Amino acid sequence: MEGRRRKSYFWFWGLIFIMLVGGIGWCYRSSFIAGTIKFATAETGTINHERIVVATFANEELSVLAPISGKVEYLGGDGQRIRRGEQVATIKPEGAAPGTKTSGINQLITAAKGGLFFQQSDGLESILTSENLISMDLNKLLTQTPVAKTTGDTFQTGEVIGKIVNNLIPTMAFLEISDIDELTVGKTMRVTMGKQTISAKILRKSDQPKGVIVQFPYYIDGSAVQRRQDVSWVFRPPTNGVLIPKSALWTKGEELGVFLWSEGIVQFRKVKVLDEDDSMVCIENLPSGIPVVITPRDGLEGLVANVKNI
Repeated sequence: MEGRRRKSYFWFWGLIFIMLVGGIGWCYRSSFIAGTIKFATAETGTINHERIVVATFANEELSVLAPISGKVEYLGGDGQRIRRGEQVATIKPEGAAPGTKTSGINQLITAAKGGLFFQQSDGLESILTSENLISMDLNKLLTQTPVAKTTGDTFQTGEVIGKIVNNLIPTMAFLEISDIDELTVGKTMRVTMGKQTISAKILRKSDQPKGVIVQFPYYIDGSAVQRRQDVSWVFRPPTNGVLIPKSALWTKGEELGVFLWSEGIVQFRKVKVLDEDDSMVCIENLPSGIPVVITPRDGLEGLVANVKNI
């Protein structure tokens, strides 16, 4: 009888000990798991669908030539608007040998047409034109090498001292795009340059080289100075909404969702993805500012956690 009591005693306290150790272990495990959770805040933003492409611009440009050899003094700044017949520069004839009197008189250089006057020249003013983009072999046209004027203000007779750009007609450009199948001649495409996004009309598709010729609705600032430059092609409309990192998505059974932090507890919520890019997703009906788990895994739901590591 005494032996039975002793056995029952040991069994009772053994069970209590196991339960106590198990409870401590479970609490420690929960605290450890909660401590390894990383969060990010859902924020309002935009998913953009843009691709960097190279644009080669073409405008109506007229080269301005030096009538005589000499030193050129420009009037006004680069990009100034001038009228036909207006003076753009003065050229002083080259002097004679040292110690002798200079001969000749200064000559005025006037604009043969109105437009924007630029001192820079790349030698392609009469080659890369809007008409040539449409009618000529693009492989030959686009491989023409620019020949920029070296720094200095002394020119020989017939050298280009600048150019006049007609900014009253639209700029055209060739956009180097490898996947042109979904682009249609006559339709428009969105192009971002700097802070402005412009709709350009597609005039021609090219297989060699791969890309499209487009016409903008007006003259593009900067296209006459930098003939080739990177622009962004907006190949799909942007989506505005609440964004979270793509790493926050988790599939539970057959449901796609995220683990949210609400009132100190981690909770799983089913979500609908409206749009995505390489790193972010736009979620429907998700409150802005709510913390979401970006290290999701099984066993997180119901855990007590803090968000100090956001």
